[in-house]
Amino acid sequence: MSENQSLLRLRDGQLFWLEPGRGESVVDGDVMQRLVSELEQRNHRVVFAAPGEDVRLINVSVSREERRHLDQALPFMLEEQLSEDIDALHFARGALKQDQLPVAVVSNACMEQWRAQLADLPPTLPWVPEPLLLPHQSGEWTVVQDEERVLLRFGDGRGACLEVAHLSLLLSSLANETPGRVVVYASDEALRPLFEPWADRLEWRRGGLSEALLLGQGGDTSLDLRQGGYAPRLPYEAWWRQWRVVAALLLVGVLAQAGSTWLDLRRLDRENLVLRQEIQALYRQANPRGNVVDAERQLRRQIQSLSGDGGNASFTALLAPLGDAVSQRKGTRLASLNYSQRSGELRVNLLAPDFDEVEALRQALVKAGLQATLENSSRNGDRVRARLRIGGEV
Repeated sequence: MSENQSLLRLRDGQLFWLEPGRGESVVDGDVMQRLVSELEQRNHRVVFAAPGEDVRLINVSVSREERRHLDQALPFMLEEQLSEDIDALHFARGALKQDQLPVAVVSNACMEQWRAQLADLPPTLPWVPEPLLLPHQSGEWTVVQDEERVLLRFGDGRGACLEVAHLSLLLSSLANETPGRVVVYASDEALRPLFEPWADRLEWRRGGLSEALLLGQGGDTSLDLRQGGYAPRLPYEAWWRQWRVVAALLLVGVLAQAGSTWLDLRRLDRENLVLRQEIQALYRQANPRGNVVDAERQLRRQIQSLSGDGGNASFTALLAPLGDAVSQRKGTRLASLNYSQRSGELRVNLLAPDFDEVEALRQALVKAGLQATLENSSRNGDRVRARLRIGGEV
């Protein structure tokens, strides 16, 4: 445990805070406030040391095919090694290393109890089995006497916690293993004979868990018991209590903006309707028939059509000389005219004083380079009504 890391421990149902250089403090009152403050600082890490006697650490060999559904298959892979019903157990796993998977097994009852005891602390607190918090190097064992029990770590993801009276049985099961070094932290040397098989690599140090953690560089905290259904959840309720006033003001602002936008849209719709009605009225003055889709584009096309199509004469090219010729004939006036875009011809009904005036008008149009044909004529009282067909240049 470095100076930037401390532990929370449970002893006899009471929560203790083990700080480097300060010893242990019961977590209540002022200590709880200081602990919460430490948890909120990024430069200091607090870890909950899950009681080692309640957690079983197992290394599982995993094949490549088993990796795909490891979370679902893990309880069934260990079922034969466990005496309890797997439905009553919680399984947490660490990182897979060379087909070896460290697994921690703990009862759901313990997990629920710990969750209740740590309910007042931030959810960022990791839960790590006690043996894995002991300092460890490759090929090294670390043994710590902690009052009437012993913590032992003997590999990556491997460790145990047991009473001192049962230590000899555990060491007997490990007699065939050859660690490079065995480091033992104990208050007295009564346990030294148990380590006789490794006497040549034994390093004895006085002290207990606090000294072991302080001298070490920090244990392995990668195997966090808070997995699956016990994974930390975001504090939505606390966030809502903190931000509900801001959220209410924001909602009011959004609703006000939405209402203002809706009113603007209604106003623009009414203005658009008025504009469309005005456009249609103006369009009908130029073209009283047909549907109005795009007034501007339709008028442009109609004007272009009156400017001529292919080899036919345009409407304006026929109307201009006709207007000049009629204006020079006194008593002659146009009754109606009709232009055919397809034939490029203009049909004119006019009223003249006599037939000579009609013929004189026709001759004037011919002199202007147009084709002018008298289709019919008739006397109408004291005037003559005639119909002329006027085409392009001769």
